[in-house]
Amino acid sequence: MQSQASKSGSVKQIVFLIALVVAVVLFVVGFIAKDKKSAGKIITTGDKALEFRLPGKIITTGDKALEFRLPDMKGQLVNLSDFRGKIVIVHFWATWCPPCVEEIPTLAYLNQELAGGDFAMLAISVDEGGAKAVGSFLKQKGLNVPVLLDPDRATSARYGTFKFPETYILDREGIVRYKIIGPSNWRDPLAAKLIKDMMASR
Repeated sequence: MQSQASKSGSVKQIVFLIALVVAVVLFVVGFIAKDKKSAGKIITTGDKALEFRLPGKIITTGDKALEFRLPDMKGQLVNLSDFRGKIVIVHFWATWCPPCVEEIPTLAYLNQELAGGDFAMLAISVDEGGAKAVGSFLKQKGLNVPVLLDPDRATSARYGTFKFPETYILDREGIVRYKIIGPSNWRDPLAAKLIKDMMASR
C-alpha cells in the first residue's frame, strides 16, 4: 500500500512539474510574441541597447508621434509640433548609456549633413543631470547635436521607450515611419538616402 501511495505521489509530482514547465514556456512565448508585435515593422539592432524598464504603451510604426514640449540646452521650450511639415528624427539617449555614447557621433554627422530645410533632429537626453551633464559630455566629445532634456523620463515613458538608444523617424504629418531600437551607424550612406528619399516624397 505504501509503495502504491508513493508511486501515486511521484506521478502527481511529475505531472505537476510538467504542467509548471508548460505554463512557463507558454508565458515566455506569449511575452516574446507581444514584444515583437509592439516593436513595429523596423527593427531592432540587437541586444546592445540598454534596457531600462518595461513600458506601458509602445509607440510604433504607423502611429501618430505624441506631442511633447521640452527645454533645449538653453532652457527654451521646444514643441514637436513646431517641426510639422519636416522629416524629423526623435532620438532618446543618455550619456551613461554605452551604446548611446557610441552612436551619438554618427547622429551628429548625419545632422551636419542634412540639417536645415525639410529635416530636423531632436536628440532627447534622459540624463538626470540635465543640461550640465549633457553639455559637459558634448563639449568633451566635440559634438554639435540639437538636444532636448527629459531628465524625469516622462516623455520617453509616454513613448514606451524601454531601451536606450531608441530612434523614431517621422514623416511630414508626424507619423512614425521607422522605429529603431538600439544603436545604428548613421554615417552609413543608406541612412542619409533614407532621409533624403522621405524628404523628396510629397
